[in-house]
Amino acid sequence: MLFAEPRNVRLLVSLLTAVLRPASPIAQVTVLDPELPKDLASDRGVRLDVLVKLEDGKLVDVEMQCDPRRGHGARWLYHWARLYSGRLRRGDDYLRLEPVVSVVFLASARRPQPHDETRSPDRRFHSTYEVREVHDHALLSDVLAIHLVDLPRLEQASTEGEGVDLQRWARFLRFDDERALDSLASEEPIMAEAKHALEILSREPSAQRIAELRREAELARKLDRQEALAEGREQGRAEATRANIESVCRALAIELDHARRADLAALDEAGLVALLEAILARRAWP
Repeated sequence: MLFAEPRNVRLLVSLLTAVLRPASPIAQVTVLDPELPKDLASDRGVRLDVLVKLEDGKLVDVEMQCDPRRGHGARWLYHWARLYSGRLRRGDDYLRLEPVVSVVFLASARRPQPHDETRSPDRRFHSTYEVREVHDHALLSDVLAIHLVDLPRLEQASTEGEGVDLQRWARFLRFDDERALDSLASEEPIMAEAKHALEILSREPSAQRIAELRREAELARKLDRQEALAEGREQGRAEATRANIESVCRALAIELDHARRADLAALDEAGLVALLEAILARRAWP
């Protein structure tokens, strides 16, 4: 909401400049489809993005990835490919296609994903992925670039030689506490402007309502996960007890006919435990 707001275009330009380090200054940006998605508050993926068109025609998709389970290279590459191919119309020359750049801010530590080359434990704070030849690293085309900014790895930024501007924006996006914002505002005028814009946005009723809906949705998701885990643990114990009953029956030569197997399938954990105790006590099916 902050970066899509037209009155905050200077903030967006500053953020993009810090990440992309363009050869020439970004003179103009246009936010495409700036309207807030209607399902923002209940979006289970918690993936927020701002699609920007630069003056030279380049598309830049800036997104915040809050769910570590959904953060992996294949997903980002697929999203980039949809943006890139979506600009080509029937009969158009491929040379008319402008580059598309994806900028992904990761808000939480990621779990390793299968076949994901970005899962290395020593990954950088700011990584840039392009299409290059594997031996001499010659660039195949400049139409693809994916920037990955790992906010939890901010402490690595200085040792990697990352610019101070991106470090400031990373601190802003991490939002540790109010004092951190005050410190940022005292360091650089653009950060003071960002802090002021955030305060204005936070006072708007629509923003407050969306924030409240998101908190409610996140709480509901956590409760759902806890209930699912509890059900899974109970089901796991029941399956283990059911397997023990079958093993005991085999050892005692107790036949498990269709009716008895139906009884096994219908019993919950408590019923299965009682049945196992009865079988062990009587050495027969009760």
